[in-house]
Amino acid sequence: MLTREEAQQLLLKRLKDRQDAGDQFIEEYRTVERPFGWLFFVAVSGSSTKAQAETLSHRLIIVNKHVEQVIESSISYTPERFIEIYETLLAKSQAQGKNWCLTMSLPFPWKHSGRERLVSKAKEMGLYEIK
Repeated sequence: MLTREEAQQLLLKRLKDRQDAGDQFIEEYRTVERPFGWLFFVAVSGSSTKAQAETLSHRLIIVNKHVEQVIESSISYTPERFIEIYETLLAKSQAQGKNWCLTMSLPFPWKHSGRERLVSKAKEMGLYEIK
């Protein structure tokens, strides 16, 4: 399980690997902690000074501390709505994972349909993983 500092390092590494990290920094005072991990506000700046960056845009990025998943959205959500969407999808994913103990086996085509529906719903909501 990641600590907050490790989550920040993972986030910045993933942004750097994608060449997204230039002139961006995490605004630590705005970070929201949840049971799954954190919602980080990443300031996008044309300048290296924090004072000027505050007037520019922010990227909302979730880091799941349990599975080292880094999630962003192509749709502009409020922080509360972004967390709500992620937590809803996470709960559905976890509920599907608990079906492993069903006594009836499912036919092969149905095994992956729930996961595929969740992936499709996440894409529809604009969520994608930063790898």
